[in-house]
Amino acid sequence: MTRLYQIVSVIFLALGAFVITLSLDLSYSADYGPGPGFFSFWLGILLILLALVDIVGLTRAPRVPLPERFIPGKDGVRRILFIVGALVAALLLLQPLGFPLTILLFSLFLLRTMGRQSWWATAVISLIGSFGTFYLFRLLQVSLPAGFLGN
Repeated sequence: MTRLYQIVSVIFLALGAFVITLSLDLSYSADYGPGPGFFSFWLGILLILLALVDIVGLTRAPRVPLPERFIPGKDGVRRILFIVGALVAALLLLQPLGFPLTILLFSLFLLRTMGRQSWWATAVISLIGSFGTFYLFRLLQVSLPAGFLGN
């Protein structure tokens, strides 16, 4: 298990370096303060530092074997496929249906297939999570696809 964690930490290290490389193409500062490259540059630095701390900690820690049920069984694979399928469907439906309806359907599907709450709780959580998030982003002047609902 320790080796697996080390591999993941190295992947995060590489991801941090990739983020820094991409952030160098953006301006670090602007007339109004930090530019678009500021956040991504420091995010990449933080990612690299955390990955290094994790690698050092894992190297010093005693080896831990893989747990018995590390590889998912039939039910686990089915749940993973449901999640990946829902993500792909949400990606394909985002432009035609818009953010609120896509996230509403995404939430309804995942909460009903993966969750164990009642229908009314699923409906309330999905409505607040989709339309509430959409209008919150609108207040923050973040543009999200509205679909056929318009503005």
